[in-house]
Amino acid sequence: MEANLMGHDSHGVVRTLTYMNQVEDGTIKPSGAIELIHEHGAAIVIDGNWNFGQVIAKQAMSMAIERAREHGMSAAVCRQTGHIGRVGAYAQQAAAAGMIGIGCVNNPGTGGLVAPFGGAVGRMGTNPLAIAIPGEDDEHPFVLDFATSVAAEGKMRIAVNKGVEVPPDYLLNSDGQPTLDPNDLYPDEAGNRGALLPFGGPVAYKAYGLAMAVEALSGSLSGAGVAGNGKPGGNGVFFMVLNIGSFISRDEFDESFGGLNTHVTQPPFREGNDEVLTAGEPERRRMAERLANGIELDDETLRQMNEAAVMVGVGALEL
Repeated sequence: MEANLMGHDSHGVVRTLTYMNQVEDGTIKPSGAIELIHEHGAAIVIDGNWNFGQVIAKQAMSMAIERAREHGMSAAVCRQTGHIGRVGAYAQQAAAAGMIGIGCVNNPGTGGLVAPFGGAVGRMGTNPLAIAIPGEDDEHPFVLDFATSVAAEGKMRIAVNKGVEVPPDYLLNSDGQPTLDPNDLYPDEAGNRGALLPFGGPVAYKAYGLAMAVEALSGSLSGAGVAGNGKPGGNGVFFMVLNIGSFISRDEFDESFGGLNTHVTQPPFREGNDEVLTAGEPERRRMAERLANGIELDDETLRQMNEAAVMVGVGALEL
């Protein structure tokens, strides 16, 4: 729900039916024990035993924060972890503790969503990366959270549900040709599917390189596996936490980074723009608006939520 409030419907309630189906088929195991299987100083390895990814990731970040308090910095990796949702939520967890949080995830074993730069078929996941930095007050952290593809897969799912096209240069169809139809991302009756592109257009090799680095950190380092080599169904996870006070006083840091925020958001602005925002501000504004006015759901997403509700004996929504 927080993802919906922030405007990231791709990671919100649209996932409900998928998660319920994964519980039904055993991909997600709600009773799976979350185990710390290795620890060396500030480095920890967690086996989530296929519990809900959100539960595992929140616990992993909490453990990383505690170790950063002791060691100045820490890193946590997770294997056998369900889809964790919006990666920025966990980086923000560190920022709320007054620390810098970094996180990224891959999709072991799937590897069919995003084409490499110059490639015509999907080879990797969307491999998102997030960095959250505390602001001078707790209400205004800097939160950078992005897929290394032109858009998150969930945004294509939302487009399918709404029956709308996607922008040019987002997708290839199963023949490796550009398409505007989000349905082309998903397998057809013959199992053929298209692919998202890495972001950046003519310089998308940069995003492709970032995606490869995410595979190393989240997949290889954790033991979860990488695209094309690992058990599908969830995420390999990498978190890092930096305790600001172990490097510089918090007041000095806030003066420096806060001053940068002021510097970059000052006029003049380009034609058609009346302000410059920093990462995290659009989400805060959307949250305020949606808390006041509610969250609009398309008919297909509502239908899927009702289907999930029936699976657990909850009454369907009637609007």
